[in-house]
Amino acid sequence: MAQFHRRPVVFVSLTLFLVFVLRQINNKDTLDQNKVAAQALPIQQELNEVKISHVEKRPPVNYVVFGSNTPNGESYRSYDYAFNLPLTALAWERIGFRSIVLIIGSRCEWENDPALSFILSHLEARRVSIIFIASSLEQRPKLSQTARAFAVNLPGFPGNDNDYLITSDSDLWPLRREHYIPRPNMDVILVHSRCCGFFLMNNKSYPMYPMSNIGATVSTWRQVMNDNHAIAYDAETILNYLENVFGEMSRGPLIVGKETWYMDQRMTSIRLTEWMGKYGNSSVYQVSDDGFSRLDRNHWDVANMSQENFTLKFDTHLPVKIYLPVNWNKNIKPLINLMFGKDSWQAKWCDDYANEFLHKVTNYLSFGYAG
Repeated sequence: MAQFHRRPVVFVSLTLFLVFVLRQINNKDTLDQNKVAAQALPIQQELNEVKISHVEKRPPVNYVVFGSNTPNGESYRSYDYAFNLPLTALAWERIGFRSIVLIIGSRCEWENDPALSFILSHLEARRVSIIFIASSLEQRPKLSQTARAFAVNLPGFPGNDNDYLITSDSDLWPLRREHYIPRPNMDVILVHSRCCGFFLMNNKSYPMYPMSNIGATVSTWRQVMNDNHAIAYDAETILNYLENVFGEMSRGPLIVGKETWYMDQRMTSIRLTEWMGKYGNSSVYQVSDDGFSRLDRNHWDVANMSQENFTLKFDTHLPVKIYLPVNWNKNIKPLINLMFGKDSWQAKWCDDYANEFLHKVTNYLSFGYAG
């Protein structure tokens, strides 16, 4: 009987011993895991610091900003600027710039229209930053011209303070890289800065700096446009900003050649002059056009141009309606061949884009045969 009673006691003792051993093993594992985690934490913190440092210290990016109104589809001329957008992005890509495209209208409008959706897909293929600005129909033409001056304030702007941003137009292609790139230790780059004389505003004379190409670091753009002024970041605040400078006419219609046509140029020239008055002009670089000229739509001779003569052109102001087959084949293909090479992938990409575009337009027949 004694042996029978000892068996439960031995069993219980063994059970307690095993529980103790297992607890010790678990405690040791936990301590080891905590020790490993404690050792790994500084390593992870170091990796995070390296990652953050890499983001903060990445090389500055060169950006260009241009834009377009949303075409109404009523006339083939309404597509002049929109059609150019992917091609203009590719032209800036050629000289090392990433494009920011401002579209006055809604993404929904573009995605639901076959031609506009086609343009949008080709912009995205070029990895363009696209910013849509919602606006009433009557103010869209004005905003398509003036919004670029406020690009650094817009939601979705991709740049950092040390990046470089230059303004341009969708019908203006850069040709000579040296005209547009930032210069070391220079905050502002003015291209064609001596082209346009002076203008009077509130009995004060200001130099007219053409909006076609004004470049500055992002931090400088913010100083120029925002210091001591309300920050404009959408359609309504941009119009309010313009009204503070120009009064009631800023809300009126935009008429080619009239005073309102040059509002963005005058406004930016005033702000730049104020900035130079505060910070000096020692960090302002004015690009010389000496020895170079524009390939202009009014004197279009690109078909007969040699590569040597082409290198003396700093930019090109494109003809209108370049998507029409007669204009594309006669005027634009020779330009693209000079820029990229006849057998380049860029030349094929542009040709495919132009050929497919017309088939996306609902009133294709009138487009195809328009002169």
